[in-house]
Amino acid sequence: MILREVGLRRRRENIFNAFKVVGIFLFALAVTGAVAIVVAPEKIEETTALFGFAAMCFTVGLIDMAIKFVLVFWPFLIYFWATAWTVRQRTLLSLIQTALEAGTPLPDMIRAYAAGCFRGYRFRLERFAATLDGGCSLEEAVRENSGLFRYDIAGMLRLGGNDSETLRSMESVAQEERDFAPIQTNSIVRIAYLFTLASFMMSIVAMMMTFIAPQFEKIFKDFYIELPQMTLGIMIAAKYFVKYWYFYSLLIPLVGLFLIAYLILQMNVVVARPPLFRKMFRSTDAAKFLRIFAVGMKHHVPIPGILTVYRFVVPSGYLQGKAAKINLEIERGKNWIDAVQQERWINAPEASLLRSAERTGNTPVVLDQLALSKTRAQIREDDLFSKLVFIPLIFLFGAVVGYYVIAMFLPLLKLVTVLSSNI
Repeated sequence: MILREVGLRRRRENIFNAFKVVGIFLFALAVTGAVAIVVAPEKIEETTALFGFAAMCFTVGLIDMAIKFVLVFWPFLIYFWATAWTVRQRTLLSLIQTALEAGTPLPDMIRAYAAGCFRGYRFRLERFAATLDGGCSLEEAVRENSGLFRYDIAGMLRLGGNDSETLRSMESVAQEERDFAPIQTNSIVRIAYLFTLASFMMSIVAMMMTFIAPQFEKIFKDFYIELPQMTLGIMIAAKYFVKYWYFYSLLIPLVGLFLIAYLILQMNVVVARPPLFRKMFRSTDAAKFLRIFAVGMKHHVPIPGILTVYRFVVPSGYLQGKAAKINLEIERGKNWIDAVQQERWINAPEASLLRSAERTGNTPVVLDQLALSKTRAQIREDDLFSKLVFIPLIFLFGAVVGYYVIAMFLPLLKLVTVLSSNI
């Protein structure tokens, strides 16, 4: 109760401080207005109107700034939300590991942590603690309270949650992700900035083509001036744009939807694999599958049981189908390594390495190493993809803007020359 009260007071203080800053500015404005009225009482109406207008502009400006922040920086808001979600999971894993190593009751630690969280997440944590208090094991509590952990972590906990070695391996995975977080952040920022810039540029181009270019052409026709070829190209493009405007109007929301989908999938907030995104995330999907498989083999869980747990925890129908195909091939007598290779989660050299590890009884360790290498490969691929997309498109945007500016500026020089000669 004390921790909950502290968290509540902290949130109230943050809200109060935000309103206090606004209040101080409005108070300073009011004091300045009162001093101006005292100094010049004969201009009280003008002074009151001026400072009232300034206060109104400040208030409306704050609201407008908040709306524009959401509209312009919503990709970064998705990133911050996903980061907070990741931090919550890491904190909860650290609590579980500490409780098992120190022999401290886990439900009490979870309730203490929940006291400082927001209401919705606090309710889920308290339900998780109540499940543990009811006599359920950690594996059963994770199964009954889905959504608290990422699906690969949930699968690892279900297959070996009470094992300190499994928790240490999950901690090493979290540490690896923290080490590569700056690279991932830079990749996401590049893509978010690029698509945000593209959305605004398409809106500006739409306005130019619809309103400015036709009026520009009309002005020069009135002066009987022949337009340069670059400008004629802009005018022809504007005519086609106005004629087929409905095709272009669909492009902006499609770009925005693609960006939302990419960011959400990139941050693993939602695990879905539409056809256009499956190859992009093959390495990370394979890494999570191999990591769950490694924990299952460490605890001598039968391969069909491991695949059943994986199919239960993974929220993607596409990934569930791949696991079902592997299980079907194993039931038909195929070796599990060949079945996994057939689904392209490992390549031929990695399959050979696993066969060697299987003969020496070192399969779980090799699976962990393969999962780690695939995680790093995914991060490198994302970083390379963001750079290959970001740099050329920035130059392309600059070329488009430069072409438009030059094409619209050349006729102005010709118009000035004609008018000067007439004078």
